[in-house]
Amino acid sequence: MKKIFALMLALALVFSMTAFAEETFSAEYEMKGTTSAGKPKNDTFIFEGKTVDGVITELNFDIIRNKGAEGEYSKKGIMGYMMNVSDAAVEKTETGYKLSQMTAYGYDPKFDSGMYAQFMVSASAENLTEELTFGELTFANMAKPGEALAMDKAILAFQYLANEAGITLTEATPVKDILAIHGFYKDGAFVEGTTRVSFAGYNGGRSYGEQIDAIVAHILANGMTLEQVYEMFKTVNQESEPIEERDTVSGATIAFVGDFQRMVYMAMYGELYEGVVAHTTTDGITKVQVATQGFAGEIETHVSFDAEGKIVAVSVRDAQETEGIGAAVYAEDSAFFKAIVEGNTAEVDAVAGATVTSEALKKAVQMAKDYVAAL
Repeated sequence: MKKIFALMLALALVFSMTAFAEETFSAEYEMKGTTSAGKPKNDTFIFEGKTVDGVITELNFDIIRNKGAEGEYSKKGIMGYMMNVSDAAVEKTETGYKLSQMTAYGYDPKFDSGMYAQFMVSASAENLTEELTFGELTFANMAKPGEALAMDKAILAFQYLANEAGITLTEATPVKDILAIHGFYKDGAFVEGTTRVSFAGYNGGRSYGEQIDAIVAHILANGMTLEQVYEMFKTVNQESEPIEERDTVSGATIAFVGDFQRMVYMAMYGELYEGVVAHTTTDGITKVQVATQGFAGEIETHVSFDAEGKIVAVSVRDAQETEGIGAAVYAEDSAFFKAIVEGNTAEVDAVAGATVTSEALKKAVQMAKDYVAAL
């Protein structure tokens, strides 16, 4: 009897350990490149946590800009990235108060077309009074310096901020009511200071950090596995999808670019992925984004095809191959890329002294051709 009890106890212990198998995962993926202003940057994607029977139960997802360098910051912080946020600065003067700036950063397809639907507008006033109205402010379109900002567009952009206080914005709206959202008008008086607040933007997403938190909440609430998260990042919220259609993850409309996928792939397998990351089709041109491994790390190659499947362009995003050697292979208008486009083939000669880089790029082109052929 004792032996039977001992055996049952041992089996129970084994069952309990296998039924609730816990594992940790951790990935740190670094994406190097340049900002839109041409300055160097690096974003380190952090994805770490715990799974129980494959289901993610704990998760830390963060994006660190310039990790380990001066000026390091998290893009999760409200000061980390300008998306659905408003900055305000009120200064005390000899005669009263001055509104140095009040901005609104967001998106609305009615604001403008293309990239300019992402608005960056500011307002200011030399003298703040309780009677000052929204229509009396001086406005600027920061995306188009020197171009006047029409009142209807100013109202459209700042309405997202005004929504935070339940205000229907018009030219007659008192400025003090809007500044109260920033905490710069309270108890019947203006307050000096500088701050940033977030607001609910188009289709619901708030600041970049709050959208990352929404992604984490979605993953945990739906009991997703790493494989399911990887598939989600591959198939929803792609850059080719209009923002207004990115509603699969409630509260997150940011594009799930290839970096999101690479990050999860590393958490799953401990190494970087080689293959097609994503594709977009615009005006009959299909651009395929492919990741391969070069001499100094990952190379992201963009191969564009016309409607007949012919290669029309090849380029590389921010690879870190050796300057003057590997980097020369994918320089703008390089002979290597010209040969690929003119021959519509990946079967071109490798560049002497840069064989690893050449082969990685040839592999990327062939992967892209196979991918487009299968579409």
